[in-house]
Amino acid sequence: MNETLDSAGRPIVAQQVETRPAAASAGLRIFQIASALAGAALFIIGLIAIFDVDFNANLLDTTTSVAGYGFSAAGAIAAILLGGAILVATLADQDRGGAAFVGLVTIAVGIGALIVDGQSDSSMQVDNRSAGLFIVVGAVVFICSLVPWWSHRRVTTVVR
Repeated sequence: MNETLDSAGRPIVAQQVETRPAAASAGLRIFQIASALAGAALFIIGLIAIFDVDFNANLLDTTTSVAGYGFSAAGAIAAILLGGAILVATLADQDRGGAAFVGLVTIAVGIGALIVDGQSDSSMQVDNRSAGLFIVVGAVVFICSLVPWWSHRRVTTVVR
């Protein structure tokens, strides 16, 4: 008979394996905090900008400056939404995949703004520093989301 025995020599009837999330080391949690800080910075700058932009002008015209970054109404709205999404993905859900996706979207918004600004027939005004802010924040969030914030612990339960 080919039975599996425990350390006391008794037969094991069933074995259940369960994987539970466990907190990663403090060294790895710093990447989650860095992502959250980047999202918070974008969110706060967007909030400050939304109160200063001129909504009577074109939504895509740069009408205010916050911390040296020029913002249009659309840019301020994008900063609030993307910064908030980064905060939710990193802190509320603690979802690395979601954070990586929002980071990539933030990069795409920055690159898209630079592309539109480079078009000679476009009347859209883009502050290159603001576009760079979106790209840098998105890159920080994306890169930090590649490092595990949580580890998985394997727990084996023996049923006799």
